[in-house]
Amino acid sequence: MVQISRPRRRDRGQILILFAGAAIGIVLLVGLVVDGGYALVQRRASQNAADFAALAGARVIAESIGGNATDGTDANVQAAITTTVALNGGAPVTFGLPDGPIYVNGSGASVGYVGAGTIPAGAVGVQVAASRSWTPFFLGVAGISQWSAASVATAKGGYAAGGPGGNVFPAGIAQAFFTGGRVPCGDAATTNVGGTGACDPQHLTPGDLNVPGGFGWLKFGCDGYGLGQVPPANNGGCQNNKPFLQSEIGPPPNSYGCCTAVKLPGSADLIGSLPGNKASADCSYYITNQVTVTVPVWDKAGGTGSNAYYHIVGFTGWQITACDGGKDIEGVWRVPFFNGPTTTTPGFAGQALAVQLIR
Repeated sequence: MVQISRPRRRDRGQILILFAGAAIGIVLLVGLVVDGGYALVQRRASQNAADFAALAGARVIAESIGGNATDGTDANVQAAITTTVALNGGAPVTFGLPDGPIYVNGSGASVGYVGAGTIPAGAVGVQVAASRSWTPFFLGVAGISQWSAASVATAKGGYAAGGPGGNVFPAGIAQAFFTGGRVPCGDAATTNVGGTGACDPQHLTPGDLNVPGGFGWLKFGCDGYGLGQVPPANNGGCQNNKPFLQSEIGPPPNSYGCCTAVKLPGSADLIGSLPGNKASADCSYYITNQVTVTVPVWDKAGGTGSNAYYHIVGFTGWQITACDGGKDIEGVWRVPFFNGPTTTTPGFAGQALAVQLIR
């Protein structure tokens, strides 16, 4: 009798098992790559939500530090965080214990929870946690039905301790303008023409707030010329003509690298005067679009005409409403927000506010 062995069936079964195992391994590997990559995207998105929410909360704290008791409230901090997290796809924020957003002091220590009713004394910033959850594409095979990513960010608010960058409008405003109980209008692009309120246009550069022969226009990018010194042969990169002024006015306004910081490395605390009849100075873009521009603020000046200079102590924001003839600049005082660094102590009345992400 002939016996028939059937090893091939066992081999075939083993191959099927190996193939199935390999297939599952490949699926898991592909799932890990795809879902892992997606997890990195979600992690970045959760960090963005935390960053932007912290900055939004810090902006409200800056308003409070700046003396705005109407807008700088705990309720507005809570609303800013809630809205910003939602706009960036984060999970709804739960306020209070144990993991809700907190207020922090200058050293980063907690001084209370957001949503408690008031901004605590000593608060200069907020810490916010944001999260995102999702269902994996492939890893459900391995029993992973949900993934989540959580991120934390801290931001500070206060007065701007540095300059705003290169986009500075070439019109200097005297620090004396901010005395006498003046208050800023805020950042809404509106004006009330014909009255005496904060949002009514003011003459920003009258004769008593300028050097003799000056009309508020400044020369950026100079080295020596117009700063009370002997002018160099090449005018230090500056010119005393209408086209040069217009190149500074823009848009965008162009400081040519000059005077974008005060008392910081690379700063230039003196700005030269650009006098004369500037009837062709065209500010129409800013007037039509109700743009708030950044302008330097000066506390003292010297010289006359084209050889005059202004000593810059900081920056603030103005909505230009008129510059008729180039000799009478009008506008509305607003306080823009710059990126940090920040300080709780203003360097001058009218100093701009700032926010700073410190994580």
